[in-house]
Amino acid sequence: MRKRKSYLVIGLGQFGLSIVEELVRLDRDVTAIDVSVDAINKVSHFVSTAFIADSTNEKALIEVGAKECTHAIVCFGDNDVASILTTALLKDLGVPHITVRMDNENYIDIIKKLGADEIVTPQKLAGVGLANRIGNEDFLDYYNLGGNYSVVKITIREDFVPIQILALDARNQFGINIILIQRGHKMFAPRAADTLSPKDIIHVVGTRRDIEDFGDFINREPSSIGHKEKKPKRTKRKE
Repeated sequence: MRKRKSYLVIGLGQFGLSIVEELVRLDRDVTAIDVSVDAINKVSHFVSTAFIADSTNEKALIEVGAKECTHAIVCFGDNDVASILTTALLKDLGVPHITVRMDNENYIDIIKKLGADEIVTPQKLAGVGLANRIGNEDFLDYYNLGGNYSVVKITIREDFVPIQILALDARNQFGINIILIQRGHKMFAPRAADTLSPKDIIHVVGTRRDIEDFGDFINREPSSIGHKEKKPKRTKRKE
C-alpha cells in the first residue's frame, strides 16, 4: 500500500495560507509552521498540526516532523535568506520533494543547486495572467500550463448562434479543446452532441495563439457563426 503523502507548509503569508486551505480542502495531511503567533492563530482552527517555529533552525525542523513529511513547500517569497537556509536544511534532512516560492529570480539557480525540486514565481505568473486578461477582452481568466499552452475562460456573447460541439469541430479547425462548459450554476465536461449557447462560460486549453483565434471566431458577428468554415490561413508571428 502506498504511503499517504504529508505536506509541510512553511511561511503562512497569503500565499502559504492559500496552500494550506486548499490542501486541507483536499483532505491532505498538513503541518503548518511560521514564526508569527498571529499567523499560526489564523490556521489553528482548521489545521490540527501547526507550530510556531523557525525553519532556519535544523532542530526546530526536526521537532515539527520535517523528516517524516513527503513534500515541503517554502512560501516566504520576500525573505531570500530564509528561503535559501530552509531549503538547504530540508534537503539535508532528506525531504523527498521540496517546492520553493522565489520572487527574486536572481536566486533561482542557487535554490535549484541547493536541492529544490520545483520553483514557483507567483508574481511573474500573476503578471503574465493579468497581461493576458487585460490584453484579450474575451478572456475571463488565464492559467499558463508551461511552454505555450494555457487554459483560458471565455464568455460567449449574448447574441451567439448556438452550435453543436461536433459541428464546431474546434480541435481540427483551431487546435484547441473545450474542456468545461459553465452554464449558470451548472458545470460539465462537454460531449460531441452538446451545444454551445449564449452566455456560456467555456474553459479552453491550447496555445495562446490558437485560443486567441478561437475567441475571435466564437465572438464574431452572429450571422457568421452558425456554419462551419475553413480555418483562415495564418501569417507567421511570434508567440
